[in-house]
Order: sequence, then C-alpha cells, then structure tokens
Amino acid sequence: ERPAKSLDDHVSGIAERLQKSWRDRPLYVDLPWRENEEQLSDGRIALDAILTDCANRGVMAVPVISRTSSDRCLAAAGRHSEAEQAGACIRLLVEDFEEDIDPEIEVDRLLAGLGQVDVSSVDLIIDLEDLGSDSGRALLVARSVFSMIPKKDFRRMILAAASFPEDLSEVDAATTTTLPRREWDLWKTLQRKPKNLPRHDLIFGDYAITHPVPKELDPRTMRMSASIRYTTRDNWLVVKGRNVRQYGFDQYFELCKELVDRREYEGRDFSWGDKYIGDCADRITGPGNATTWRKVGTNHHLTLVTREIANLRHGV
Repeated sequence: ERPAKSLDDHVSGIAERLQKSWRDRPLYVDLPWRENEEQLSDGRIALDAILTDCANRGVMAVPVISRTSSDRCLAAAGRHSEAEQAGACIRLLVEDFEEDIDPEIEVDRLLAGLGQVDVSSVDLIIDLEDLGSDSGRALLVARSVFSMIPKKDFRRMILAAASFPEDLSEVDAATTTTLPRREWDLWKTLQRKPKNLPRHDLIFGDYAITHPVPKELDPRTMRMSASIRYTTRDNWLVVKGRNVRQYGFDQYFELCKELVDRREYEGRDFSWGDKYIGDCADRITGPGNATTWRKVGTNHHLTLVTREIANLRHGV
C-alpha cells in the first residue's frame, strides 16, 4: 500500500500548474480544508508556501481568509497582499451571520490581521454553499444575509452558491437526467429587484459542476460510472453510463453521440469542451478519463455562465 502524501507533496507544484493554466489573470487561493497550523517540513504553513511560490512565478494570487483563519494565515495573507499589491479576499459563510456572531466585529478582526492592507483592496465573498432543494428558503437566507453585510467599501462583492449534488448515485445508470441549477435560479430572482441588492455591481459565483464540499473517496473501493456533466441554460444535463471498471471508458464515445444529438448541445464552436465532446462523438479524440471529463464539463460551464451573466445584465 502506497504511503499517504505529505503536506509538502500536496503543495509542491501548485503554483507551476496555476502558471500554466491561468496565466496573467488574478485568481483566489483558498485552503478551507487544510488545518491552519499544519506545517511543511521547513516550518511554513501551506498558504505561506503556495503564495510565495505564486509570487516567484508571477501568478497573480489573491489570498482568501475566513473567520476560522489562524493568526499565521492572516499574517501570511497580509505579507503577500502588501508585497504583491494583490489585495485579499474575505469569505463569509451563512453560519458567520448567526445570532451569536457579529459579522462587523469579525470582519474588523480579519482586516486587522492583514496588517496594512486597506479595505478598498479587499474582496468579500458571501458563500451560501449548498442551497439544498428549497428555493424559497434559499431566497430568504440570501436576503437575510444581505441585511447583515458589514457596511464597508470592499473592492468587489461576490455572491457564491451551489446546488450540484455531492455525487451522482441517485441518477440511474444508462440515463440522461436533468437537474436544476438552483444557484442560477436564485441569481435571476435577485436580479429582478436590483434595489434590494447590497451593491449594484454584485458578482455571481458558483461551484461549476461540483458540490461545494469534496467527498472523501477511497479509489480502491469506489465504483465510478462514466458520466458527462453538461450545463444548459437553466439546468444541468447528466448523461450517465455504467461502471467504468466493468464497462471501461470507451462508453464516452456513445455518451458523446447521445449528447451531440440533443438540442441542448451548443455545438463544437461554443467552447473547447464542446469541441472535445463533438470530436469524441466522432472518435477523433477520447475517450479520456475522469479528470478529462471534469475539465470538459467545467470549460463548457464557464463559457456558458459567462455569456448568461452578460446577457442577463444587458437585459436588466
């Protein structure tokens, strides 16, 4: 049995991969699932190491902090923000607005922990995470949170949410299923009353084609099915095959043919992901693996959502 990866192994190469995939554009670096004080072999915490590597490679990294960030994390984020003129980002969850918590005091504490970074260089993400199945409740939560956002001149303000399921175990094999994009429905509802938004330039954010909390899986025992997660104008289309251990990845050739023949398919020229789907349907490329299809679905999703946002704003 292979030994578990060390923190050094996990951190090594992150900045290099970011440099290759997201060159010359700012990005957020958030480590919400790492222990704040977990150290590398050289004594540094993970956030400090990643930010330093990003700076050395010219990656425009914006550190994300939260109410649970340690003093060392805040200090590392502050040093990087000041040295690179990158600013920082505060991520608040719904639980950070509970009755026994004062968001204003908490945000002031986080800003103080950053040192010399001015609030005008700080972004605020309001992260509703998984919205659940009750759209009415999601709307009430969003509006309630809006009323409690600290009154500060943040550089940007982002509303993020998600509704893609944790896994596709509830979707039958060898089917094509539609799932609701509840975060997009919520956004469209909120846009109908722009005067009730905390800012007119509020930014939409989502978790693309994944659940906000990664599921711990043992690759030795998991039974992964071939599937394509395809974002449509109002929903997700899940084109699902069967267990890849038994039926293999060649299933994707037929899954792509099924998708290409549907009216929801946007065409080869829509995005890199759509071209890959079309080429795989014609057996020009593919069949790929699980990582390939997450890339394909995410690329298509980003392209579609970017256009949806532009069209929605044009219509408001």
